[in-house]
Amino acid sequence: MGLNRAKVKTKKLKNGLPSKGNYLVQNSEKYIGSYPIEYRSSWEFAFCRFCDLSQNVVKWSAEGIEIPYQIVNNRTQMLENHRYYPDFYVETVNSNDPENYNRLVVEIKPKSETEMPVQPKTQTLKMLENFEYAQITYKKNLHKWAFTKEWCEKRNLQFKIITEDWLRSKGLIP
Repeated sequence: MGLNRAKVKTKKLKNGLPSKGNYLVQNSEKYIGSYPIEYRSSWEFAFCRFCDLSQNVVKWSAEGIEIPYQIVNNRTQMLENHRYYPDFYVETVNSNDPENYNRLVVEIKPKSETEMPVQPKTQTLKMLENFEYAQITYKKNLHKWAFTKEWCEKRNLQFKIITEDWLRSKGLIP
């Protein structure tokens, strides 16, 4: 299933990398998700390209899995139902057992959102607001990822959080 390149719009960062748009698959036999494939960052674009072009990736999809979870609403103190769509599902060649594949659920996140935020030394109103937002984001991510890990374990899947460090180590981003 191909896309007409003329209709695909991308937004580029100053360094020339695409920041959001639709990824154009080159190896459509490997892609098992729905079209168009939307990426929301240059890191997601880099990972799409990696999945599409890597010989070790057998199958992949973008936001193709829905994981239900519940979280307490701070205002009402009631449980609310939510749905989480991890960035990618990937099947890779298992070097230890070529008959089976590694099945991964992958989330692309900035490293800063995977670590507990550090309170700023200078406490201006804006810095404290940013710190509070970072804390809320971190806690929300931890909660969502705990549900995701449990969901994956029940289905014999691995959950991986990929940051800019991994992408750089593979030469996918500068």
